[in-house]
This record gives sequence, C-alpha cells and structure tokens, in this order.
Amino acid sequence: MKIRMLISLMSLAMLQGCLSVLPEPETPSGLYRLGEIEPSATLTRSLVVRQPEGGRVYGGKALAAEGADGALRLVRGVEWAEPASRMLQIGLLDAFSPDGGLAVAKGMGAPADLELAWRMADFSVSGTTARCELELTLLDGRDRIALMQKRVEANAAAQSNKAADRAHALVQAARDCVYQTADIIAAYDAAN
Repeated sequence: MKIRMLISLMSLAMLQGCLSVLPEPETPSGLYRLGEIEPSATLTRSLVVRQPEGGRVYGGKALAAEGADGALRLVRGVEWAEPASRMLQIGLLDAFSPDGGLAVAKGMGAPADLELAWRMADFSVSGTTARCELELTLLDGRDRIALMQKRVEANAAAQSNKAADRAHALVQAARDCVYQTADIIAAYDAAN
C-alpha cells in the first residue's frame, strides 16, 4: 500500500515538471487587416484569383521587418487578422466591380476566361518604410498560357518606428498594391 502511494507521488511530481516547459505564447496587442476595399475596376470577362505565393514570412499572419543587416525578423506585438496572402486575395476580389465580369477565388469551381497567378516578392517594413511588391502573371483560363507579366510596387511611410505605425504603413502599401493590380488586370481585359 505504501509502495503504491510512493509511486503515485513520484509520478505526480514527474508530471508536474513536464506541464509548463514552454513559455506562454505572446498575445498580440493589435490585429490588422486591409479594411474595406472599394470597387475600383471593372472586368468584361471572368477571372479566377489564386491566393498569392508568399511563404510563411510574407504570406503568414506575422508582420516581417528587414533589419539593417538584411535579416528578416517578425514584428512583435502585431499580427494580421488572417494570413496576409489571403487578405490580398480577398482585397483584390473586392476591388472589382460586381457590375462587370465575375472575379472569383481559386477553388470555387467556376471556369474562367482569365486566371491570376501572383507572388509576394516583398511584403515587409524596413525602418519606417513599408514595402509591397507583387509579381503578377495573367494566364489564359483555359490553357494556362501566360498572357502578361507585370510587377507592382508600393511604399508607405510609417509615422514612427512603433509596431502599430509600421503595421498601418504596411496596410497602406498593401491597399495600393491591390488597387494597382486591379487596374492592370482591368486594362488588359479591356484592351484584349
């Protein structure tokens, strides 16, 4: 009986040491999003918008900052409300007027005339400068032949080096990239 009790106490003591080994995850002080994107462009054809490639650093929920040494670090205390690549995809869909051709997300099962494949080449802050660089490839929706390739860039200045100000600047740069992308695709659609 005493042996069982001793074994139970030893087991409990060993478990107690294993319960809290990792530090508690840091709760961000702010979650950021692109906000409402007003329709700014009209399509005449249908468009499928893929989620942009961005990897975990640019396309995830964390905000990336480039240091003076060129290394990317995560900005502490702030995050995106959802993965940045998904926010850009939804923002672009919202930038097209519902009065023209249909723009849908990849995976909706709808056949389309055009398809956008894009990549987040940069989506970070460096000091107080926020940078958004996207590489766009517009494809024929049926045979996936590349029709056009463009690069979109936007910068925005943060009011200070505080995390919240840097996040607001990156939101502005992202919004500018979304509107430029919508304009480029609508112009191609209208001209071809």
